[in-house]
Amino acid sequence: MLTFGAVRSAFDFDSPGKRSGAIELEHSDNRHAFSAVCVPVGVICGAPGPTVLLAAGNHGDEYEGQVILHRLMQMLEPENLTGRLILLPALNTPAVLDRARVSPLDQGNMNRSFPGSADAGPTQAIAGFVDAHLIPRADVILDFHSGGSATQYVDCGFLCIGPDAALNRANLELAKVFGAPFAMICPIDGAGGDFDTAAHQQQTRFLACELGGLGRFSKHSFEIGLQATLRVLAYLGLIEGEKGAPATRFIDIGDRSVHATARHHGLAQIHVRLGDAVTKGTHLATIYDLHNFGSVLNELYSDRSGIIAVCRRNPLVTPGDHLCLIAPEIPTGKVLDL
Repeated sequence: MLTFGAVRSAFDFDSPGKRSGAIELEHSDNRHAFSAVCVPVGVICGAPGPTVLLAAGNHGDEYEGQVILHRLMQMLEPENLTGRLILLPALNTPAVLDRARVSPLDQGNMNRSFPGSADAGPTQAIAGFVDAHLIPRADVILDFHSGGSATQYVDCGFLCIGPDAALNRANLELAKVFGAPFAMICPIDGAGGDFDTAAHQQQTRFLACELGGLGRFSKHSFEIGLQATLRVLAYLGLIEGEKGAPATRFIDIGDRSVHATARHHGLAQIHVRLGDAVTKGTHLATIYDLHNFGSVLNELYSDRSGIIAVCRRNPLVTPGDHLCLIAPEIPTGKVLDL
């Protein structure tokens, strides 16, 4: 029995074979006073080889990764696998069931809850179980995200640069093999809380990704993510497959990126599309006054060149709402210089 605070599991993570089960969270509220919250888990374990931990549903309103993990559980068999897959298709299960970014049990954001705590609520307890028992089992971790209900991202790998140069180089190779159209690069800021930082702290190779968004399922983004995942598994030697990958463009979402942000209550018309290349002076958006028909409150222009990496879903805005993110492109040879 593996335990961490209110989380426990008798699931067999280690024996050869293919099976599914649950990690159980004990949480006493009006709904769960005589129930356990079941976090689904699967294992496919074949011949000796590396272990890859795959997680989706870190945020509950992000769907492409969840479907990718279900598809992998269907299509892969132990006899065709050199290594082990541990699959968590709904990591923050309460949030997944609520179709929300955060857990309805404690408003916990899973990707701000690592390395977890045994006595700080359900979300940190689940994160702590993963940190204590699953990250140590993994040689490589893939964490699947999308823009959720609020935004849409370019289809991309998401690579955090930390203090370990060798680990950064190894993770950069994963991003290249993943072969999404873009790879977002972001330095680890030291604040912690995210899955990426928890993996870095245990010197475990880690790549996240962003596939689609808007709180819906995108067939196009799903197909990009599934093929990218199969390439990574082939690269690591777990399955047979082609090891070549499409070229990836690297973009900086750290300090050199910039948001176009509303400063008024109004209706936003965004003039650019996701993935567009813009230059300084590009017209990004117009903010109209809802209550003074025909009146324009503001025009937003880009103050730098880059790629439109993220776009907002809801055009009704209040001060502080971001409309899009402009991320400068990085030459491949300069990625690790951030």
